[in-house]
Amino acid sequence: MSRILLVEDEDHLRRGIKMNLEAEGYQVADFPSADSAWREFDVETSRVDLGILDVMMPGQMDGYELCRRLRQKANFPVIFLSARDALEDKLTGFESGAADYLTKPFELEELLARVAARLRERRAREIVNIGNYRVDLTAGTVTGPGLTETLRLNERENRILTLLAEKRGTPVSRDEILDRAWGVGEFPSNRSVDNHIVRFRKIFESEPNQPRWFITRHGVGYELAPEE
Repeated sequence: MSRILLVEDEDHLRRGIKMNLEAEGYQVADFPSADSAWREFDVETSRVDLGILDVMMPGQMDGYELCRRLRQKANFPVIFLSARDALEDKLTGFESGAADYLTKPFELEELLARVAARLRERRAREIVNIGNYRVDLTAGTVTGPGLTETLRLNERENRILTLLAEKRGTPVSRDEILDRAWGVGEFPSNRSVDNHIVRFRKIFESEPNQPRWFITRHGVGYELAPEE
């Protein structure tokens, strides 16, 4: 069952959206402001498959800023809801990390269709092939010919692989990996990232000392090589 984070300050609209989402079989965590969502919802420990965020809300934080902060901690598609329909506003939304932008007023049927479409896209991206191995980022599992049984990734390994898969073919800095994979209050070193890459090479590479998939980009970081 997919879980959705809903942040909307108009009570009647939030209740209506939540009711319709739940009728479609989704779990919904809803909040009346960006401030309350950021304060009360732990995105690092609570699985989220999609976010629906209003843009203009009371408090110190708007939807754009909430989206930026969420994207630093987790990876899930975000749909913005807003009465602001200028091109500049939409571009700001996409630059903040959103996957979609729906202007108010809107039909609930259209929102539900967009939710379903974004979730289908997300599921399609959550299966990653690395050589002869298949990684299910949703389940956090690895299967392949070199394994006698399904290998289960821990949360940090899953976050690192998700980030590398998102940017497959592009070098990712150690700092970016640290930001994604370690939480607030933790103080890992670059060596912590290196150790995880060493482990990935032992799992996925036929010759770990001459990696084909987990490539070191000196002075930058690491890259997950594209599929052949």
